[in-house]
Amino acid sequence: MNSLTPYLFFNGRCDEALAFYQQATGAELLQRLRFRDNPEQSAHPLPAGWTDKVMHAALQIGKTRLFASDGMGGEPATFKGFSVVLNLPDEDGARRAFEALAAGGTVSMPMTRTFWSPAFGMLTDRFGVGWMVGVEVPVNATDGERDLVLERVLDAPREKLFRAWTEPALMVQWFTPPPFVTTHAEVDLRPGGSCLVVMRSPEGQEFPNRGVYLEVVPNERLVTTDAYVSAWEPAPKPFMTLTLTFEDAGPGRTKYTARARHWSAEDRAAHEQMGFHEGWGQATRQLEALAARL
Repeated sequence: MNSLTPYLFFNGRCDEALAFYQQATGAELLQRLRFRDNPEQSAHPLPAGWTDKVMHAALQIGKTRLFASDGMGGEPATFKGFSVVLNLPDEDGARRAFEALAAGGTVSMPMTRTFWSPAFGMLTDRFGVGWMVGVEVPVNATDGERDLVLERVLDAPREKLFRAWTEPALMVQWFTPPPFVTTHAEVDLRPGGSCLVVMRSPEGQEFPNRGVYLEVVPNERLVTTDAYVSAWEPAPKPFMTLTLTFEDAGPGRTKYTARARHWSAEDRAAHEQMGFHEGWGQATRQLEALAARL
């Protein structure tokens, strides 16, 4: 079974970071090896006084494992282009963790209610690590006032459906129901990465739709929102968060669920009146036909 584990290098502050994350998140320290514990002579000379630094450590935070080290150099650690996502089961726990992680750091988005979570916030901690902290909402949880849901069993394997949702050259072939067409798509497929889909009306007017990815689980789950336009730049008017799930439904078949959670009940009603069920239904048939040909 494949696994993906973040590995953070603190360049001399690993012990401090481990203690901080244990206190802030309740993490369990599973392992800590120092350079002096290495039975083999390193091919690279250690900086002076580095034998007591952390060569490798493992933290368990809920269901997730995090690796850490001091690395092999004393230059300041830099953590760019990613955030660590911490989901907790209740709002009180999320707020406590957020405040603890923010101590000595910088808050970029205060903890607040969003249309994808009852409590969500973003920060950079004292070590420069970015965090997105929120309340975990079950995948299939439905908000009757704000959700529109399309569910189908499609005659295509989920890996091909996922490709059709995430490869620009494929997206433009199915994304928009006629008489509109999709003229352009851009994808930066990672949490925090931006996405852009441009649709054109029969009259030639173009409608760019910008957003960011909140969660990417290949062939299983994809979450995007138009609350941001790029690099966590807030949108002028958030409308919805889209959660897509791809579940195995037997050989060559997929249970496909698209859940659009809107900012308000009024937005949900407006989207329904715009033809959500008919338009998304047609687009889904186009998606199925394309994936079946791949």
